[in-house]
Amino acid sequence: MHSELQEIIQQCENSSVEFKEYGVKTESLAKEIVAFANSQGGVILLGVTDKGGITGIPTDYAIEEWVMNIVRDRVVPALDVQFNRQTFENKMLAEIRVPKGKDKPYQTAGKYYVRVGSTNRIASQSELMRLF
Repeated sequence: MHSELQEIIQQCENSSVEFKEYGVKTESLAKEIVAFANSQGGVILLGVTDKGGITGIPTDYAIEEWVMNIVRDRVVPALDVQFNRQTFENKMLAEIRVPKGKDKPYQTAGKYYVRVGSTNRIASQSELMRLF
């Protein structure tokens, strides 16, 4: 599992990988989850800088509960994600695996997002039509 994590970090952010540092805003994480669900799915690593630097997350932080609350309260319709804590370079990381959504389109705060390369953007009308 450690080598898989190293591989994910080495390939940098792309259409299926997103890095977020500890302290990411709730809305920002919800947007990432929605964009992955509306696209091909992906992995979000918490505790990693955009450039792949390992900053970690506090070990005493109830991060799984926080993530699951975001998924439950801010992602519409409901979505199941996988959550794992991983130790990498002696730091705690959180790995969120977002599946390709079965009930597209997904939204947060009334907006629909899609993953385009290593970025998210609001879905265009034609992208929305395809999702529906």
